[in-house]
Amino acid sequence: MKKSTLAIDGGIPVRQTPLPPRKIFGESELEMVKRVFKEGWDTGVDFGFQGKFEEQFTKKFCDFQGEGGFADAVSSGGAAVYTALKALDLEPGSDVIVSPVTNPGGVMPVAVQDVKLVIPDSEPNSFNISPKEFKKAITPKTSAAVLTHLGGHTIDLDPIIEIAKSKGIKIVEDCAQAHGATYKGKKVGTFTEIAAFSNGFSKTLAAGGVAGIVYTKNEDLYWRVRSIADRGKPFHKPNFNFRMTTDFLFPSFNFNADEISCAIGVSVLSRLQNIVDRRHEIAKKIDKALEASSVVYPANLELPNSKSSVFFHTVAIDIDKLKVSKVQFANAIAAEGITINTDYRDITCEWQWIPQYVREYNKTSNALNFRDRTFNILFHEQFGDKEVEDIIESILKVEKFYAK
Repeated sequence: MKKSTLAIDGGIPVRQTPLPPRKIFGESELEMVKRVFKEGWDTGVDFGFQGKFEEQFTKKFCDFQGEGGFADAVSSGGAAVYTALKALDLEPGSDVIVSPVTNPGGVMPVAVQDVKLVIPDSEPNSFNISPKEFKKAITPKTSAAVLTHLGGHTIDLDPIIEIAKSKGIKIVEDCAQAHGATYKGKKVGTFTEIAAFSNGFSKTLAAGGVAGIVYTKNEDLYWRVRSIADRGKPFHKPNFNFRMTTDFLFPSFNFNADEISCAIGVSVLSRLQNIVDRRHEIAKKIDKALEASSVVYPANLELPNSKSSVFFHTVAIDIDKLKVSKVQFANAIAAEGITINTDYRDITCEWQWIPQYVREYNKTSNALNFRDRTFNILFHEQFGDKEVEDIIESILKVEKFYAK
């Protein structure tokens, strides 16, 4: 076998050992979990939720956001989206604009509420919505929008917010993949009425297996969030007795985050900015190296005056310059030992259950076209220079064989 032959054809792969897995939970997280248990043993009170570790986590999260505000830790990113939207108290039967490309966890919590979905197209050459497409999606019944900063790349917030305010439309920022991303110097999640974050195990801010957080700068919204996330309890009332179920305000769910997740979150928050910065650095190194390519080029999803928090890194392909399909090209790179996503599957209009929940069904051609000529490189902040070099070498090696 020869290294000069593609691995997919039996050659030696560029990467002959598996890429290192992400080890987000280390000694500091273990120590925080031990503290939760020890406190329970020392006090004789089992740990549960809404304790000192959630208080520390939410305060530290608000500090990280840099705008003050209020936060409530919840059980998942989906729970965060549901709670954030529910807190806006929308008109029943109204329309809610959702992102054309996003994880189902950002749309399903909207669909189960008494609203109709409206799915705009993405901006050309992007998975994110543009101000133009947002404006086109507005109907006479539009009351709100849940907009995703996909892959950690910010949407163009200012013009979208201006349009929304002129129409009385409320916005939930879905920041599940965008912890620490900035737009014009401010963190995402601080621009609109309310924001939802996912803190699951794969996310940039991982706080256990499944977790989430709702953030707002509006205190009234915060108290409503607290009630919605915990069975309608009247948290805004001083000294309310949580055992007096007759005082609960309305039926709702138990979306509480447990103390262990919050304790882990406190620890990970201490190095979150370093995680964001390292991922951004890796993405820029890959993009710089792709200047030597005639086929693969940076997708350039980072807006001017913004800084992405790279969750996955999208690169584009000039399909007309290839002898093979995009999927074959991407699969050949994967065979060299590189972790990639050949076809991003989370195109909202393609989900089989969507037609019955939308105001009007339509295909989002921009999003589909962009998907058809891009693939995503998956990496994490613990990759060293060797791993980054192997990613670059694999792309350029495959290009050498498959370029026209």
